[in-house]
Amino acid sequence: MKILIVEDDADARELLSDLLEMHAHEVAAAGESGQALDLLTASGFELLITDVSLPGRSGIDLAAQAKSLFPSLQVIVCSGYGEQQAALPFPIEWIQKPIEMDTLLNTITRLSGKTQ
Repeated sequence: MKILIVEDDADARELLSDLLEMHAHEVAAAGESGQALDLLTASGFELLITDVSLPGRSGIDLAAQAKSLFPSLQVIVCSGYGEQQAALPFPIEWIQKPIEMDTLLNTITRLSGKTQ
């Protein structure tokens, strides 16, 4: 699956990217929303994984804009502040931080429609 990770913590972004690549996913990463939108526009992604708290525009705002541009894009939102499920006009998955890799991989598999 082609995945874009948006996480402002460079260490967390790199670790998550490396782990997903080890599981045969094609991964790109961004540290903030503007860079993420540029990457989304330049290349077709199937899944956006974003932190809620980002510099400038929030991950929720990013997800809303990304879905309006790319309706088939799947979205996972990660938060360390508990479930803060915003009322959005499209479905998203919520994953609590710290991210448990098994939970993330199972969610990605379910969203991709593939069986393990």
